[in-house]
Amino acid sequence: MGASDTPGGEEREPAPGTIEPEAKEHGAIEPGAASGGSPPGPSPKFQLIVALLIVVASLSGAGVAWSASVTSTRASDLDQIAQQEFLERERILTSGRSDVGEELRRVGTFQQELEAQRFFSQQAQALADRYPALAAQLAAEAQGQASLARNTGALFFATFPQVTPDGTVTYDRDQALNNLLSQYVVYQQLHPEAIQADAAEAHTKAGRTVGVGIVLVAALFFLTLAQVARRRSRHAFFVAGTAVLIAGLVLWAVVALGS
Repeated sequence: MGASDTPGGEEREPAPGTIEPEAKEHGAIEPGAASGGSPPGPSPKFQLIVALLIVVASLSGAGVAWSASVTSTRASDLDQIAQQEFLERERILTSGRSDVGEELRRVGTFQQELEAQRFFSQQAQALADRYPALAAQLAAEAQGQASLARNTGALFFATFPQVTPDGTVTYDRDQALNNLLSQYVVYQQLHPEAIQADAAEAHTKAGRTVGVGIVLVAALFFLTLAQVARRRSRHAFFVAGTAVLIAGLVLWAVVALGS
């Protein structure tokens, strides 16, 4: 009687979950078949695509970091240049205002000399008939005051004072300062406000570039999860990482070409 025969001569079916000895010997049952086994890993094609995307994200991140560093350095250099030009312009302005102030003090002397000339001339004319000798002395004094006034007038280099018909001397300090500044070639080449505006724009661009770098880091994070995650969430991380990577690359191009 065989081992599988029942007393009535019929063969008995193997119990569920048991393995026939012959099957064990010939390896007919694969490991994990009885218990369900572990889920299959990602296909080689999927792994290759994810690896390529990770390489793209890594290289792009390195490029963004370099771009942000260069832009930030340029912004700092522009800040320094703007400060230097501002200080140089203030130095020139201070020197010009000092020269104008000196000429303003000279205006008083010029006014007194002109008034003295006018007074002596009027007195000489009034006394010419009755006291000709005294009138001659007064006329000579008037000529001396006129000579002093001419010498004082020659000292004005920013702008020459205007003399009204009644002898009043006026001096335009704004015009004098503008005339002085127009003689400084270096001053005409100083534009600290424009350079400061360029520096602010560079700082903004650097900040936006750093933001793009954060987006690329997020893409790299999702793609890395796509390599190690379970089958159900693997494709979701892959799609998210790919979308974020594309968005980061587009944003980088927009920031780079936007200024």
